[in-house]
Amino acid sequence: MLQVVLVVAYMVMTHVAVVLHSDRLALGAVTLLVLISLSGALARRRPWAYLAVAGTAALALTLASAPWARIVLFVPPTAVNLGLAWLFGHTLLAGRMPLVERIVRLLHPSDDIQDPAVWTYARTVTRCWTALFVVNATLCLGLALVASPGGLLAMLGIPAPFTIPTLYWSLFSDAGCYVLTGLMFVGEYQVRRRRFPWQPYRNFFDFLRQASAIGPALMAQLSRRTDDA
Repeated sequence: MLQVVLVVAYMVMTHVAVVLHSDRLALGAVTLLVLISLSGALARRRPWAYLAVAGTAALALTLASAPWARIVLFVPPTAVNLGLAWLFGHTLLAGRMPLVERIVRLLHPSDDIQDPAVWTYARTVTRCWTALFVVNATLCLGLALVASPGGLLAMLGIPAPFTIPTLYWSLFSDAGCYVLTGLMFVGEYQVRRRRFPWQPYRNFFDFLRQASAIGPALMAQLSRRTDDA
């Protein structure tokens, strides 16, 4: 629950920083993002995580007066979406198990799934998630380049072929990306329920509960790189 609150606070702070053209709020938002990213390590009382947060906060205070400080706002949305695209996309390489197939196998640990269409579908869905995050990253970066005032091209002194209000970039990166991701999540669930009605969960919320439960096992598999050849 705390992570959800922190994520919402980051989104609000980012948007306010854009609206008010505040470099201090921009750096504060990035510091908050680092705190969110390290929340697990902080909960386990890892000393390096505390040092990382303290170092980020100190760096933010040092850079608060820099004229290009607000550039840090444009980095996280593109970087996060590229990271998610890589998370899904690299499992599509030869000799690797698609990420969605891993999820299916964890949700059906004792079932012998005979229908080969399941694995074809899992690979297709993995491709779709990869494509969505690439599109999100491309749009975030493209809008950041031509945003005005304070867009990336403007900061570099390069004339933009056209401009859009920076507020539009903020609305897409802080809300639009999540809306598209949510629509994809719900839409894919509905397609899956129709194609494979024998799922081991009663409804969408039961699926969310079971998917959350397998999260640690999935991350452990990915961190060990136990890709099936």
